[in-house]
Amino acid sequence: MHLVRYARRGRPWRSLVLGVVLVLCCAASAQQWSWSSEFVDASGTFSALAVDPDGNVHIGYLSPDGGGTKYGFRSADTGRWFTMFVGKNNGPVNLALDSHQQPHLCYLSFQTLKYASWDRKKGWQIQEIGPNSGERDYLCGIAIGPDGAPHVTWYQLTYFADAYYVHIRHAVLKDGAWRASTVDYGNETGKWNSVQVDAKGDVHVSYSAYKEGALRYARSNPDGSSWKVITIEDGKSGHNVGATPGMGNSMVLDKNGQPNFSYRDETTLRYAWPEGDHWRIDIVDPNANPFGNQSWINQRTSLALDANGCPHIAYETDGNLKHAWWDGSRWHIQAMGIAGANHRYPSIAISKDNTIYIAYSAPEDGSLRVLVGKLEQPKPAATSNHK
Repeated sequence: MHLVRYARRGRPWRSLVLGVVLVLCCAASAQQWSWSSEFVDASGTFSALAVDPDGNVHIGYLSPDGGGTKYGFRSADTGRWFTMFVGKNNGPVNLALDSHQQPHLCYLSFQTLKYASWDRKKGWQIQEIGPNSGERDYLCGIAIGPDGAPHVTWYQLTYFADAYYVHIRHAVLKDGAWRASTVDYGNETGKWNSVQVDAKGDVHVSYSAYKEGALRYARSNPDGSSWKVITIEDGKSGHNVGATPGMGNSMVLDKNGQPNFSYRDETTLRYAWPEGDHWRIDIVDPNANPFGNQSWINQRTSLALDANGCPHIAYETDGNLKHAWWDGSRWHIQAMGIAGANHRYPSIAISKDNTIYIAYSAPEDGSLRVLVGKLEQPKPAATSNHK
């Protein structure tokens, strides 16, 4: 597979990512999985998966035929899926778990932004974030801090003086009120966005700067009041001048609390992580958009790290569901044999025993399904009794 690696040196970023950062290191091995498919719901798109420490699987999603946002749960003990309705919705959904493994959802409903949390006694508690503050559209991100506070990011559309101003916003729920701030005032920042909170409570956000053609990363203190922004890759001056990197970005924090990113430009799937004093950027799939179809939906990527710290990316190429992973020395791409005219809306999560879960919308009927990949154990080498 064609692979290009390069490292861009730009603005100093040690104030954002502290300490000595080593190359992503995980044990190289010939990995193979045995895959099975599980039925979740009769309709489902915009899925978001999470696996808790006990191996239970959680999923938030939009069910077009089910009236809106829904939540699904799969017990590690039974392997059966149970689903429930959360709230009316017509847009994307995202999911995060708190330290008690309770689900929290953000979703974009008819250009409003909603937050839902599960209360064992009261059921789903739903709030609107920033009512009457303009249109909210495209994607939202959600993460739960170590103090239990939810953090939400979104793409804000504000109409003023006969023009739209669109930028990425962040809010955190503190003392019963949402405290909101603008992460980046640049125009068309945050159509694709992702948020994580580290063990110290610091907030990490990745997002697209579409007008500028860049992937950007911002970090703030726990209340989101002091954002520091850097550019990870700039399509105007980087390796692939004229491209628009940053689309479909997904971010996770590794075991050292450092950010890792999957994202796309018009043609390629890319991966970035800190290496020494710069960002290392790999072209994972040089032909991730073979027919040149441009849609904010099909550009989405979903990223997870396995128990060894190796990245896995779920994405689609013109309706084909694919799984890419790094084995410690090179990238591999696996076509999952699921293709169709519509979008697959994939998301990925990995359990601590390295079972992979990839949610997708089935091409034949639009049902929501989850691929379950069990890591196959290598066969022992043949032995001989010949002396």
